[in-house]
Amino acid sequence: MAVSNQISLLVDLYKNMMTTSKGYGMIYGRVFSRKGLNLKGFARHVSDHGGLVKYDLMVLVIQNIVECLKELLVQGVPVKLDGLGTFSIGIKSKGANSPDQYDVQKHIEAMRINFRPEGAGEMEDQLTSKAMMDRTVFELNDFVEIFHKKVDGKDQTYQKRTPVSQYILSQAKPDPPSDDDDDDNGD
Repeated sequence: MAVSNQISLLVDLYKNMMTTSKGYGMIYGRVFSRKGLNLKGFARHVSDHGGLVKYDLMVLVIQNIVECLKELLVQGVPVKLDGLGTFSIGIKSKGANSPDQYDVQKHIEAMRINFRPEGAGEMEDQLTSKAMMDRTVFELNDFVEIFHKKVDGKDQTYQKRTPVSQYILSQAKPDPPSDDDDDDNGD
């Protein structure tokens, strides 16, 4: 399938510095996360894509979708948005020895919103990980080094970002001199 997305997904590289990890010392990629969009920013983006719906109306529509989605989810009603996916609620629960000992206040530890992306139809129209992978162009961005140091008694974390190509060049060791380089006497 031809890639339709012309904007690359930038990937930063990190070195795993967790000494207890099996992957200690290995290099891993993470998506370079750009600044996110809030509801109004997303509404502006959508309204700019074709101009069928004005920005103010788009904000109201999305706000209404969000409120109705929350209302339905807390009632246990899954919501399927065709072309996007299905939202539902799940809980994390501790076990009880019997039904009469189960107390929702004590045994329910957490709630989560589940999202199952749309997977029906043509692959290019799906919002699945596989479909997104097939239409994404990846590009290496920066090598990110993480540093920790104490500042005013507090642990601070800093990042040093270097474009991957520059980082690779900076780590390259110069070639050792060859035997031919020792002939400076002109013989």
